[in-house]
Amino acid sequence: MSKPVAVAWAETAADLAERYRAERDVERRKRLGALWLVCRGERVADAGRAVGVGGRTVERWLGWYRVGGLAEVLRRVPGHGAVGQPHRMTAEQQAGVLAHCAAGEFRTFEEARAWVQAEYGVRYRPGGLYTALHRLGVRPKVPRPVAARVDLAAQEAWKSGG
Repeated sequence: MSKPVAVAWAETAADLAERYRAERDVERRKRLGALWLVCRGERVADAGRAVGVGGRTVERWLGWYRVGGLAEVLRRVPGHGAVGQPHRMTAEQQAGVLAHCAAGEFRTFEEARAWVQAEYGVRYRPGGLYTALHRLGVRPKVPRPVAARVDLAAQEAWKSGG
């Protein structure tokens, strides 16, 4: 038997359950579910296990709840309003990279990373430029290569059943 959790609940367990069921965002729903279970009388560790996090994480959420209530717990959901690190390249450099990407000069992100380092002197880790280009709207989808001796008419005729 564990000691009861000392929290001055502003909401009832029924209110938390209703908010939990209505929430569509997974991270917010997780937090609401854990708070609901603890408010209902479950142990902190059991509530964490039920929503897929550790007991210490639920303790941290309860600390946020004690300070600012439910609004504070839901405000701190990761990814909501997070901007990440600023780009290492200037706006002009970003425009240059985007122009080269649009022209199809890079087949891989590694080629783009090597070009950025050689051209601008900006070093990225292997995954870092991938993230930077993703934020700029560059996606790695490229058409599959086509053989030099392909007969497109014959392929279309075969696809249509002829």
